[in-house]
Amino acid sequence: MHAVTENEDQARYRHPDPIIDQALEWVLKRQAGEVDQDALDAWLAEGADRGAALARVLALYECPALTVASAQTATASLLPVEAIRHSPAIARRSPRLSLALAASITAAIVVPLLGSDWLLGLQADYRTAAGEIVAVDLPDGSRMQMNSQTAVRLDFEDGRRAVRLLEGEAYFEVAHDAVRPFSVTGAYGTVTVTGTAFDVARGDAEDVVHLESGRVVLTRDGEHSSPVAMTPGQTAAVDRTRIAFLPQGDDESRLAWREGWIQLSAIPLRDALVEIGRHTDLTIVTLPAAALETPVSGSFRIAEADAALDSVATAAGARIERLPGGILFIR
Repeated sequence: MHAVTENEDQARYRHPDPIIDQALEWVLKRQAGEVDQDALDAWLAEGADRGAALARVLALYECPALTVASAQTATASLLPVEAIRHSPAIARRSPRLSLALAASITAAIVVPLLGSDWLLGLQADYRTAAGEIVAVDLPDGSRMQMNSQTAVRLDFEDGRRAVRLLEGEAYFEVAHDAVRPFSVTGAYGTVTVTGTAFDVARGDAEDVVHLESGRVVLTRDGEHSSPVAMTPGQTAAVDRTRIAFLPQGDDESRLAWREGWIQLSAIPLRDALVEIGRHTDLTIVTLPAAALETPVSGSFRIAEADAALDSVATAAGARIERLPGGILFIR
């Protein structure tokens, strides 16, 4: 077998997405202990897609199911997984190659890709683990309740009342202060209030805001974005291009996590796995299958999330395989 040299590796293995490619470089610098924190912060500040790309690459790089998933999905267009595993030259000299392969896997979906301990550890003031629901009293008298696998950063200096949702979902009961607005920023937008109760969930493709009481103003990040006022009971999604109101649903089901429950109502198995998976320490790997689009429903205790995964997968007719190391294959 031809041994790949470092020069050949650098010339040949570049990810087609330049942001992912830059994220690969940051991970390699991290492994070499050469991270310039100021430079990293500046790069992340250039756009929400930077943080998402870095989290994705880190999650894949650190995921114990990566070798298994790539073995299931490797094609002729990728270097064979066996060649990577057994070639000392590649294993020793081409970390970019392994990362590029990881970032190129599209047929297998690792759920959830929720960032890495390293990245969130640099930014978060508060974090929750899988299955953990935590209430936090904020410096201004407001109260924040954090869902599982959630991370936030606070800024209450110099009269500011600002929270950045780095990952996950949180519910806020805001102390009234007409002079100092309270804001929560997700991946794509910012909610601004003076006193109210609302929920913000940050996702890969959009942020979802649900208003329980009071009034809020939702603003999409970026230029040419007009603020949108929300009234109690409304739910809105904000992404890169727009703010859209969602059909009104059952508020009790939407906020069931605050009482320790997961409530699903006729949603695709694919989405159910994401929602339930956030409450477990399992690495869930799904392979393309029609069952992933099958609607599932049910009410499950967060403390029994592992069993809930089995229930919804079985109900949808999917095959389940548990592997050592906390890996769950669903196909």
